[in-house]
Amino acid sequence: MKIIHAVLGKANPDRMNGVNKVAYQLAKTQQKMGHDVTVWGIANSLEHNYPKRSFKTKLFLQSSNKIWLDDDLVNSVRTLPQDVIVHVHGAFIMEFYLLTKMLKKQGIEYVFTPHGSFSAVALQKGKLRKRLYFSLFEKSLVENAKAVQLLGDLEFEHLGLLTKNAHRVLIPNGMELSELPKDILKTPKPQLTFGFCGRLDIYYKGLDFMLHGFALFLKKGYQAKLEIIGDGEDRKALEHLVNELGIQQHVIFLGAKYGDEKYRLMANVDVFLHTSRSEGFPMAVLEAAALGLPCLTSEGTNINSYIRQYAAGFPMEGVLNPEVVCGAMESTAGFYKQNKLKPIGANAKRMVQEVFDWRQICGELLRIYAS
Repeated sequence: MKIIHAVLGKANPDRMNGVNKVAYQLAKTQQKMGHDVTVWGIANSLEHNYPKRSFKTKLFLQSSNKIWLDDDLVNSVRTLPQDVIVHVHGAFIMEFYLLTKMLKKQGIEYVFTPHGSFSAVALQKGKLRKRLYFSLFEKSLVENAKAVQLLGDLEFEHLGLLTKNAHRVLIPNGMELSELPKDILKTPKPQLTFGFCGRLDIYYKGLDFMLHGFALFLKKGYQAKLEIIGDGEDRKALEHLVNELGIQQHVIFLGAKYGDEKYRLMANVDVFLHTSRSEGFPMAVLEAAALGLPCLTSEGTNINSYIRQYAAGFPMEGVLNPEVVCGAMESTAGFYKQNKLKPIGANAKRMVQEVFDWRQICGELLRIYAS
């Protein structure tokens, strides 16, 4: 099967962009499974500045005004064979509206993954602008797709309210277990340590809830640390909030980390924390679970149903707020004090092995492509 994954960027796994990481893993796994896979990246440069990869990559320049496509991309679409399937990653991107419009005209089928952009919470940010854009452009992209892959229940349900004419399929992200270092040594720490890894985006990642909840937890007399891996435009605002809350002695900003270094830092916390308002399906939670970490997660992560099924962590319930975060942290502190976190971490690892293997995920997508 000939497969093209279209992304905004270069599908570089060594970036904070989760969509590009997913596209990279899908392309790599599908290539290993014997398929002819190419990534089409729409980027601000044509430099192939990313790690060596097994699949083909073709880059196209992004237009500054986004109202037309690069000539090379237009010609590439016009010369596509009919037996190709295009998998488009990312929503509210004008280039993808123009691309899928061309594909439709050429009679070439495509699958679309919005990566969490259609959840009710995600659509609240810039609500009027997104509603107008959806009506004018995104709705036709969605309805003309062979299938729309939704990563979690919340987005699946909400897209059904936005349009009744989309072929929705529910398929989560996966995790490549072979990428984890084989020789990770866990260094015992003197007190309970929570960890977060991801893009430092206050709204989507719920980092305000996380820090306010952690401050409440400390105020109740608990002793703990919070290690934050990642970077983003909200880092300075978060550092200011940490100082404002008076918890700077308990919070460590480690910056963006990749590969083995990232995994080793993640593995040396006691509980992985993700308090997102809205997600597609966070790769960082799967990575943490694969490392054997209990996961403390909000409903917005879309993983709580699996966490409950496998007893793999501490899923937060109800409306997300600092008190809810603090309460979940108190629960983990009780397990930590009784040395009962390790079995929960083992359940998390088993969950990834049984449900989120990339070959299994790719198998589901390949059946959609071929249907």
